[in-house]
Amino acid sequence: MRSKFKWIFTLLLALTMQFSFAQEKAITGVVTDANGPLPGVNVVVKGTQRGVSSGFDGKYSIKAKEGETLVFSFMGMREVSKVVGASNVMNTVMQSDAKQFGDVVIVGFAKQEKKKMIQSVVTVGSDKIKDVPVASVQDVLQGQTSGVQVVSSSGVIGSAPVVKVRGVASITAGARPLYVVDGVPLNDVNLTSAQGGQALNPIADLNPADIESMSVLKDAAATSIYGSRGSNGVILITTKMGKRNQDAKVAVGFTTSFTNYTDAMKMMNASQYKEYNAKFPQALTNSGVSIDDIGETNFDWLNAVSRTGVSMGSDVSVSGGSEKTTYFLGGSYAKQSGFIVGNGLEKSAGRLNINTEANSWLKVGMNLGVTTSKIDRVASENSVNAPFTSAFLQEPYVTPYDSNGNFQRTGFIANVVAIEALDINDLITNRITGNVFADFKLFKPLTYRVEIGLDRSSIEEFRREKDINQAGGSASDYQAVQQKTVFTNTLNFNKKLAEKINLNALVGFTAENTEVRDISVAGTVFASDDFLNVTSAVIKSTTDNTNAQSRLNGYFSRLNLDYDSKYLLEASFRRDGSSRFGSNNRFGNFWAIGAAWNIASENFLKESKYISELKLKANMGVSGNDRIGDYVWRERVNGGVYPNYNETSGLALYRFSNPNLKWERSESIDFGLNLGMFSDRVKIAVDVYRKVTSDLLLNKLLSTADNDGVRTYLINAGKMENRGLDLDFNFDVLRDSKLKWTTNLNFNFNRNKILELNSDASVDAQGNKFIGGSTYQRAIEGYSANTFYLVPYLGVNKETGHAEWLDINDNPTTTYSTANRRIVGDANPDFTGGWSNNLKYGNFDLSTLVNFSYGNDIFVDGLRFVDRATYSYNHREVVGNVWQKSGDDAFTPNPTSPTFRTVQNASTRQLKDGSFARLKNVTFGYNFPMNKFSKSFISSVRIYATAQNLYTLKNKELEGIDPEVSNSISAGIQGETFFTAPQTKTFLFGTRLTF
Repeated sequence: MRSKFKWIFTLLLALTMQFSFAQEKAITGVVTDANGPLPGVNVVVKGTQRGVSSGFDGKYSIKAKEGETLVFSFMGMREVSKVVGASNVMNTVMQSDAKQFGDVVIVGFAKQEKKKMIQSVVTVGSDKIKDVPVASVQDVLQGQTSGVQVVSSSGVIGSAPVVKVRGVASITAGARPLYVVDGVPLNDVNLTSAQGGQALNPIADLNPADIESMSVLKDAAATSIYGSRGSNGVILITTKMGKRNQDAKVAVGFTTSFTNYTDAMKMMNASQYKEYNAKFPQALTNSGVSIDDIGETNFDWLNAVSRTGVSMGSDVSVSGGSEKTTYFLGGSYAKQSGFIVGNGLEKSAGRLNINTEANSWLKVGMNLGVTTSKIDRVASENSVNAPFTSAFLQEPYVTPYDSNGNFQRTGFIANVVAIEALDINDLITNRITGNVFADFKLFKPLTYRVEIGLDRSSIEEFRREKDINQAGGSASDYQAVQQKTVFTNTLNFNKKLAEKINLNALVGFTAENTEVRDISVAGTVFASDDFLNVTSAVIKSTTDNTNAQSRLNGYFSRLNLDYDSKYLLEASFRRDGSSRFGSNNRFGNFWAIGAAWNIASENFLKESKYISELKLKANMGVSGNDRIGDYVWRERVNGGVYPNYNETSGLALYRFSNPNLKWERSESIDFGLNLGMFSDRVKIAVDVYRKVTSDLLLNKLLSTADNDGVRTYLINAGKMENRGLDLDFNFDVLRDSKLKWTTNLNFNFNRNKILELNSDASVDAQGNKFIGGSTYQRAIEGYSANTFYLVPYLGVNKETGHAEWLDINDNPTTTYSTANRRIVGDANPDFTGGWSNNLKYGNFDLSTLVNFSYGNDIFVDGLRFVDRATYSYNHREVVGNVWQKSGDDAFTPNPTSPTFRTVQNASTRQLKDGSFARLKNVTFGYNFPMNKFSKSFISSVRIYATAQNLYTLKNKELEGIDPEVSNSISAGIQGETFFTAPQTKTFLFGTRLTF
């Protein structure tokens, strides 16, 4: 009986299993949206871990049983659920959802629906980042949106770009925007550059492949929530996260790129150089050099210090999620060799982001990024040790090698070939950024979030110069650690007060502590070039050590109220207290208020066939700038051993105190219009703004006779204005055909003006108050903060052959004098912008980007050296166009003229029109049809090729000179270049696979 029962039970179990398996079947279909097939849609069997993603053709295949539910989800689309029936085919059309991330904008401490936005915020998504070989993360913003200007400070690897949001907001205080990554405000103090390297990029440690989006906050309504740090704009960077109910998705990318410089000046070769000096012997007068000293053997210095840079990169990520947990794990490795010999980078980065709903009332998470990098640095451009600088200045007959093939000294202009072969100039950086957080649902409308953030950087910069260029050799070792900890608490109240009235309120507190410690040692004269450490130096020249700390506490709040999503009101307030400011002004208040009207939601436009969006908005508010050093308001003395006092130890006064020192305040007002037409196929955004920055942080000049050597101290004095217009045009030209085409065009018109300077400002010959920025530009009351102040140059007189300038009375003169300087130009452009296009045909896609700038002037300081007529350095070829007889249209004056020796002096001869339009980026890609991989574990394959900086339309006088660089990242010194390494022309080939 028992055996019969076992037999019957086994038979029933087999029949049950057979019946169960018979119900599971393959469900196939195509997922589409309004534009056609939709790739990357997550298709999950509800309540299970079974899931797939649609391919590039929108097709999917998944096993499921009748009665089970398939859930279709995609960022920016409404989630769709369908019950499996008798059919094996389930096609799905997905609709856009404004409440999903695609139409949600990241703002300070929150997200907001675009429809309800009052602030002026623009977002660049990962689709704009993934295929672009950017030299810096900020370059992604270049030409993509109005009101954001990005200018490279150099083509050197790791150099920092200049980023301006709606103009120059400060003169002497820091002018960079505030960078916030996953809610953590980053340190942006440049720990290094003292060793002669280009100023470094504060967010160079971010891996572009990890970035989901970058949001730029442009007006006070957006930035005031960051209080004392918002006046220069805020850039919010959000890193990637997995999606709910998604199986583990593996993405792998490989890139190889080749780089070279975009342009270079045409210099004389050895025979041209000797011919010039022989033909015009006046060039050798008082030089101590005879024509016989100039050789004819040519050495191409530019070719010796440049190369085709080769870079390789790879990244891998795993992302996914369950019903309650999402995660992203990524890693990357890059090895770059720049187009300058001796300049390279090796970087490794890792990231872990994870969120989980521990229960119905608690969500916890972590975002963590770790980076380590090593940069083989080259000297900055304003140095004869810099490769590009020396390559242009060095006489072409001088060689780096002696007759025996050994390196030799080359005089004042360093032997840069020997430097790059023998010297060490390394920078090692380790950085950790991240946060941990917990979200508590206290009750339905109220949530509480607590977050602890960290940004820690440590660097070591080691430099060893060998005897060939530095007699006896020298060495220095500099180490620094900077750590910021951030503790943030927020309460968020979100409730529907009535049928059409919605309220969102945010209050919070943040406490930040920043510590910086550094130490450096240096020495000179080594017994052997084989000795590397500073301790081996015969002379220990310096030992420096610094410890600094600053704290910032802030209380903030924001209120959003809307009626039926038509009438919107927003107000925010923040009160900051900072240790950086004087005891009498330690706290500052910052606020904003704004309103918007969604006219398209009114009954009289709801049914319009033409208007899909029409919004009017306005806001005003106050933000601040605290970008000054620590302790600058306090009296400071330095201790140590002073050579001027017989090497005895003691104290020296370094700075006077100013207990009244306070924040710079930027008051702004913004009016905007958003217009969408023909189902948003045409979208136009217009913003008119005015920003006035008062209490400018400026240095007051003191008499050294009264203060024992202290010349300046920091005060609040002065007022500056930026006013302008942002225009954005987006056109969905071809949407419904097989060929799809979108084009975007943006402009920013900005006028910068110094409204007021204090009575301690200097006064020029015309009676204008000014603050000096550099030798060639200054901030002048009534004019721009970057006004060029030079002697006007008229050129070479065709009849006399004399070089002529304008004197103070507008009369031509052959006598050069700095007393004849006047306002001659502006480093700030009349307008900037960009034009991008995206085309797609089948599995092929093509994107282009053109960025442009118009009306800005550039002072090419290097021309003072390579355009001089006399012997000292190599010359540009154009110098050989010398006046010899009446009527000659010459570049160089008559050799017998006194101006032959003065024509190189700083004047508008070196000032050029910096307007340009550049084909910034072209990317061509192909996505393989998924039927090619239907029997494999591969879900998508993409190959692409990208070319960057292909062509530049510019002023003819800028031949060989890159118009898109700047010597300095300082706000007070813009539009100047001194043999600055140009941007790179890059060709990149990449592959991306997902599994």
